[in-house]
Parts: sequence; C-alpha cells; structure tokens
Amino acid sequence: MKKLRKYAVIARVSLKNAVAYKASLFSRFVFYTVFIYVFVMLWRAIYKEGSVNGYSYAQLIWYLIFTEYIGFCCGTGIFSTMNEDVKSGAIAYLIGRPAHYVFYQFANSLGLLLLNLCACGLLAAVLGLVFAGPLPGFHISVLPPLLLSVALAVVINFFFLMLIGLSSFVMEDNGALFFIYQKLTFMLGMFLPVEFLPSWLQPVAKSLPFSYVYWAPSRLFVDYSPALFRALIPRQALWAAVSVVLVLLCYRGSVRRLQLNGG
Repeated sequence: MKKLRKYAVIARVSLKNAVAYKASLFSRFVFYTVFIYVFVMLWRAIYKEGSVNGYSYAQLIWYLIFTEYIGFCCGTGIFSTMNEDVKSGAIAYLIGRPAHYVFYQFANSLGLLLLNLCACGLLAAVLGLVFAGPLPGFHISVLPPLLLSVALAVVINFFFLMLIGLSSFVMEDNGALFFIYQKLTFMLGMFLPVEFLPSWLQPVAKSLPFSYVYWAPSRLFVDYSPALFRALIPRQALWAAVSVVLVLLCYRGSVRRLQLNGG
C-alpha cells in the first residue's frame, strides 16, 4: 500500500501540472475539433445512405469520434521521453530513484491521461451529437465495460510505446519502429474499422495487438453486446499483460547492460 500511495502522489502531481497548462489543453481541443470536422465531411461525401459492413452512417461517425478521442486524449510522449533519457544518459540517474522507472513513467503520464479523458470526453460527446445525432442503441449501462476497454487500450498503447523506447539501448535510431507502430495502429482500427479491411486481412488484424488500441473499445461503443464484450475484453487483457511483461523483461536486461558498461 505504501508503494501504491507513492505512485498515486506522482499521478496527482502530474494531474496538477496538466491542469496548470490550460493553453495546451485548449489547443488540443481545437485540433481535435478540426480533425473531426474534416473527416466527417469526407465520410459524409462517401457515405450517402444505407450501411457498410454493419456500420450505419451515425455509427461510423461516432466510431471515428471515439477512436480520435482515444488517440488525442490517451496519447503519451513516453517514446520521446524514453529516447531522451537513454540517449542523454539521464536514465542512469533516474533508475536510482526510490521508484521503479517503468511504473514511475506510467504514473507520471496518468495525470494527463485522466484530465484528457474527462475534458475531451465532453467535447467528443458534443461533436457526436452535432455531427451524427444520438448514437442508436447506446445506453448509460454500457459505460463501465466501455471504460474498462479504454483503460486496457491505454495500457497496451503505453507499454508498447515504452517497449519501442527501450530499443534505444541497442539501436542508434529507433524512429522507424515508432513510425511502423503508429501507422499500424492508425490503419488497423483508428481511421477504418477492422470490418472494412479485406476479408483475408481481418483475422490477421484481430490476432495482433494494434487493433485492440482503437478498434476494440470503439466497436464496443457503437455496437455493444455482452457477446462482443466477452470476445474482446479477454484479448485486450491478454495483450495488456503481454506488453507489461515484455517491458519489464526488456527494462531489466537494459539496466543490467547499462550497469555492466559503467552507466
């Protein structure tokens, strides 16, 4: 409990810092609104009537708003932070703190994530109502399982980005790995639902972690059912656990290598 309180304090300080920078929060609001408007106009021109692969126009717009909500609000700069810490040598000092480096970074990001989730959630709801109207079939009882799915998506995204950041211990330039990860998450769920992919590619996408960052929570949001919840949440939980274990293993090996080489 003492260790948990320590990380809770880190998260609380992070939240206070995020609240203090109101201009940064406002700029994200503006960029998010413009981004949604552009894509809504695009889909309005393409999606005249009917439904495509089980998505009505309203569902697709709400899907897009929700994926961008996750992307804008739950994004983290951990990849850049890790790269800077490793390349500058600052990590040699950070690992000596009375807090595990990995969980310190997660707690430090949590404050901003919580602020974005609450503040941008209201903006996303307003934009959805303006551009698409009420989401058909949505009920307030869906919120608890939906929040669980979003939380798992945040964990998957954060720890895979940290895993890529840890690769800077062995690679001079790991920007290509970040670029590939970013584009895979974009194409496998963010800009297009997995159901819009070719039929042969859909099983592949659903077996990889990338689609469980954006597609899984957004699919639950627009077309929730207990069966879909039971199908998606265990997979998200599995990939979340895998990402955490991989980061801890790679971090341990990286720190050992750092110590062997004299810091």
